[in-house]
Amino acid sequence: MARTIYEIEPDAFGLDISDGSFKFALLSRRRHGLALAAFGAGDFPKGLIADGEIHNEDEVVKLLKAGLAKPQQGKITSRFVVCSLPEEHSFTRVIQLPKMREDELREAVRWEIEQNIPMKIADVYYDWQLIPTDKAVPHQDVLISAAPRRLVDGYVSVLKKCGLTIKSLEVESVAVSRSLIKNLHMDGPVLLVDLGATRTSFIIFSGATLQFTSSIPLAGNRMIEAIVRGASVSTQEAQQLFYDIGLDKNQKEGKVYQALEPIVSDLAQQIRNYISFYESHSMHEHLKEQVVVKKILLSGGVSNLAGLNVYLALSLGIAVETGNPWTNILKEPLKEVPGLPYRKSLGYTTALGLALSGIEKS
Repeated sequence: MARTIYEIEPDAFGLDISDGSFKFALLSRRRHGLALAAFGAGDFPKGLIADGEIHNEDEVVKLLKAGLAKPQQGKITSRFVVCSLPEEHSFTRVIQLPKMREDELREAVRWEIEQNIPMKIADVYYDWQLIPTDKAVPHQDVLISAAPRRLVDGYVSVLKKCGLTIKSLEVESVAVSRSLIKNLHMDGPVLLVDLGATRTSFIIFSGATLQFTSSIPLAGNRMIEAIVRGASVSTQEAQQLFYDIGLDKNQKEGKVYQALEPIVSDLAQQIRNYISFYESHSMHEHLKEQVVVKKILLSGGVSNLAGLNVYLALSLGIAVETGNPWTNILKEPLKEVPGLPYRKSLGYTTALGLALSGIEKS
């Protein structure tokens, strides 16, 4: 009875919307921890959503409703949702401000956002939170996030037309961090590389928060297209070669490797540039030693590319691992559940991070 009266913040499921597809997941609390209660996915025809912007709300609503009504496993029992916002249109940074009262901080944050984003403050929604720092640090670090009102309003409209109640909207990088970083804490900076079908996101996480984010339009679809051309195969065959052969020089006469290597080499260079920029601009790190990114965690469906970890590690001279999107859900050493094996779950990294937010209480 008491739970029914006072539980005013119901659990929500996570919904990850991208240009070409959507994925969703619902977690539940069990006696010994968390469990995956339901999950599913669906595809969007080309053009419905482009570069994160929704161009046909009614069709997107139709496909979302159909997908949510028929999960691949379980049932979506909540009408509350935590939904992703596209990284490429969002602004997420850590800023440094003098210590001040909260009312002064609100005004200072607003001013900093106005100075740091290429949009008018009236045209964005924004939020911020203080990052815990040592008392000896003479300033305070603040995580700020902003997104265009026009873009956000489109997602809100779609979710409402689906009959859903929004618990929160989160930039993809926040959800990916929650999914991959154990207990949301790292002693030093780690680079998360989330590889999707249309974009790759770079996320630096250190301490108790993400520090910096960026994204580029270099990802899985481009790799599949390269295999189609280089190996003279169909798209379906190219997808199979992507996962089974990948960067193995000795198979398929090296044609798959030759098709993929220039793209993966470009990815390695992008990562190198990104790390170099961060290490030289890491004023928000409060470490006694020099700030160095010593580990890279890969996620997203494209991280299943055979040989990618080894190629990047050798090219960059940094440890490269595939992340575990279950790290804050399942007890170690578990990395998969019936119906959603580990390799497949890498494509659900964002959805699982959103689902974790969905069961957190304010």
